[in-house]
Amino acid sequence: MNETAFRILDALSRNLGSPISINELTGRIKELHGTAYYKNIYGKIQDLKKQNILTITEIGKSSIIKLNFNNYLLTDILAEMELKRKQNFLEKKTELQMLLLGMETYFSQGFYLIESISLADPERNMKLNRAEFLFLLAEPLQWVKNGKPEPEEKGIVMLQSEMWGIHSIMQTLQKMHSIKTDYLILRENEFLELLKSEESNPLKEMLSNKIAFHSPQSFWIEIKTALTKGIQIKLEKEEANPAKISEQDLIYNLSRLGYKEMGPKISQGRDICLESIITSLLLKNDARRIEAIPAILAKNKANYNLLIFLCQKYNQLEKLLGLLQVLNKIKGSEEIENAIRILKERKLIEKKYDEKSIKQKMRLYSAI
Repeated sequence: MNETAFRILDALSRNLGSPISINELTGRIKELHGTAYYKNIYGKIQDLKKQNILTITEIGKSSIIKLNFNNYLLTDILAEMELKRKQNFLEKKTELQMLLLGMETYFSQGFYLIESISLADPERNMKLNRAEFLFLLAEPLQWVKNGKPEPEEKGIVMLQSEMWGIHSIMQTLQKMHSIKTDYLILRENEFLELLKSEESNPLKEMLSNKIAFHSPQSFWIEIKTALTKGIQIKLEKEEANPAKISEQDLIYNLSRLGYKEMGPKISQGRDICLESIITSLLLKNDARRIEAIPAILAKNKANYNLLIFLCQKYNQLEKLLGLLQVLNKIKGSEEIENAIRILKERKLIEKKYDEKSIKQKMRLYSAI
């Protein structure tokens, strides 16, 4: 893969779901790599089209370029692109190399469900001396022993065991390296649900700028699977900091999630995922709204791995643990208990909340 082909595939892979013309692609390559020459890019695009790697659709006076996922070899080609990105990025980053080496070493043995690991927004995060990871896990298949299916529970036990192992190893690696590490663990079904969701969510932000450094081919096979299932992938280039969610969007989403406040006028806003809204409430530190979080969680299906990831990233884990402890006493579930176990293993000092007051609020909003 020559440099021009690499730059074209790199730019297109960050732009999944958004139409892009040759002119726009040239500008995007210049933004990412410093230089871009239309003539060279145009010629290489024609070559890649002949190889069935790209498709070109004429819309008006513009030529719209897309990756051709109907080409069986495309996932291999994109995996090669990811490895080149990895090599280019890590060339002078010795400490990060050691961290990734540790991850590759630990997770290459005994972890059968890890499909891929990606490094998200690496350039910006390394300037902040931090690293952000996405673990993609396969769904546990029903076990077969001596030609007979084993109980489904065994697959769930295997999944839980691997997830505990990931948490344990990542906490160990955090202590060994000076780089702050945050990580999101998603099962395949969760990954696909977040991809197809019309809500703004962190996964769409992570995928717009990432390096799939562990099993990159598996990552791109998963993207191909999503497209095959008719999922319209639309990545988000800008990070939505929960602390900066506007009051209008916050009120709108709280109402959408079953927590309608007295007084504020509700107007149409941007649909934002439950986990980002909860993190925003914790960051804004309004006691009245924080006490409403258990009610919101009880009335909606939360992804607790995503919620823990966001609260870790924005230093809100102690508050989250305290609220989950109260919620578990009032209206517990296995998911909440698992989340509490993960948080307790980090030796957090939980923030205490008034159980009686929260229970009253949950009754008020028909959450119990």
